[in-house]
Amino acid sequence: MEAKLEFTSKYKSISTLTIYYGGHEVCAPSHSFGPAIRHHYLLHYILNGKGKYYVNNKCYELQGGEAFLICPGESTYYKADKEEPWEYCWVSFDGNDASTILKNCGLSKNNLIFKDNSNGVFKERLLLLIHNYEEDSHNEYALIGQLYMCFSSMYDQVNIKEKNTCESYADKARDYIYNNFGYDIKVSDIAKYVGIDRTYLYKIFMEEYKISPQKYLISFRLNTAVNLLETTKMNITEISYSCGFKDTPTFYKHFKKQFNITPVQYRKSSIDYIKLPNE
Repeated sequence: MEAKLEFTSKYKSISTLTIYYGGHEVCAPSHSFGPAIRHHYLLHYILNGKGKYYVNNKCYELQGGEAFLICPGESTYYKADKEEPWEYCWVSFDGNDASTILKNCGLSKNNLIFKDNSNGVFKERLLLLIHNYEEDSHNEYALIGQLYMCFSSMYDQVNIKEKNTCESYADKARDYIYNNFGYDIKVSDIAKYVGIDRTYLYKIFMEEYKISPQKYLISFRLNTAVNLLETTKMNITEISYSCGFKDTPTFYKHFKKQFNITPVQYRKSSIDYIKLPNE
């Protein structure tokens, strides 16, 4: 017996990631759909049972715990197994960030299948998203947030092996510095974010960048300050605080040590400063 529940979008897009529709279906034996194209991304997650997914002259035999992606404009066909028909849920979405998010989660036109090893986390999050949408009890921001949580579960599974590499730790630390250098962050904050101790972080930075985390942070702040000196009319105090230095004297001290010149002297000697835009 076939039971079907479906919802469609009730809202206008207010995000770079938009949910269009989704649902849940217990398929009858040999139930099929297509061939047809979709106008947005569509992700099916198989709760149990089996079936086949056909796309680009390929056939994927799938079962519970696996998901398959349908890309916009691709002609696809899928069919439930005759003996063990699948039960699945799905969500359709699109937006400027959609392809990048999917790529980070290991999905693309060249890799359409996702094997779920989250011990039920991904399944629970996706079913909750569909339930809340069908109940019409959440605004679009909350629903998109739940979709991001689904992607988060997928992302964690795809990147779990990379988390244990020195290169990954270094990249994560560097990204933290890029995004937080303007705040009063310390090496201990960086190590805590990465999930390792300060000693190991120091070792990784020396191997990857030939410089300590502390010197890397200061150097990044100073190079950012140089750019601001050359391209803006911000005063020295503004630049100092904007680049994460706790006071102007500290900024002067580090700047003079690295460039053998004060920020004021650098600005006066900078040809780029004389040629500011809109002057």
